[in-house]
Amino acid sequence: MKILTNACCDSLLLIASDMRENNLYSGTSFEGEFNFLNEELPINEPSDVQLILNNSASADFENSKKIFEHFKRLNRAQASDRRIWVTLTHKYFFEYTKNRWEINQNTTPRTLVERFHFEGFGLATRMRNSISRLWWAAKITYDENRDDNYELTKLLWTKQDLYQGLVERSFGTYDCVVKGFLEFYSRNPSLNEGQIRRLFTGLNAVGGVKPLAFHTKDEIIDILESISVFYKEEVVLT
Repeated sequence: MKILTNACCDSLLLIASDMRENNLYSGTSFEGEFNFLNEELPINEPSDVQLILNNSASADFENSKKIFEHFKRLNRAQASDRRIWVTLTHKYFFEYTKNRWEINQNTTPRTLVERFHFEGFGLATRMRNSISRLWWAAKITYDENRDDNYELTKLLWTKQDLYQGLVERSFGTYDCVVKGFLEFYSRNPSLNEGQIRRLFTGLNAVGGVKPLAFHTKDEIIDILESISVFYKEEVVLT
């Protein structure tokens, strides 16, 4: 698959940021010019990947699986390269991105930049791009040790508090924390928004004493159980 050059990504970003030019995003396909690198990624074009065109949590989950399965060979360094995601949103999944975020003539430049491009710093950047967010959500939750490899992925998409708390914080860089937290929640699905926030607060406190990355998934579950006891939450203990 060919990807856009950095210069082309810069040009497209200027178009998206300019109210006078971003009407190029109002059609059924992007009307601007593309310039591609001569070198190709060793991945087939996703021409046969058909994403569901709605904004439900179940659609996000199914689309997340589809994108990850097709691009499973990407490593984390490649998946932080804006050229890949800008190529996908503009060439292959333009219609999906427009539908998912209800892009129209009144859409702000900020929304166009966030959903079609890959700009900024921190974990939130990868979760804003329309296609990148799908891949990363599956990447950090895919579990080969479960009968259903995407069981935790589905759980992540079902609750907005989990999604924002796990993938838009530093937690999102630690597979043990993401999978441990989701496993704990799967045993305690009645946890409400306030309880989930308290668990995140407690994990932050623990992380300030000992790096969470050095824990196993099971150790993270034990920590969450201890936090729950401290807050006197009624949860299932191992």
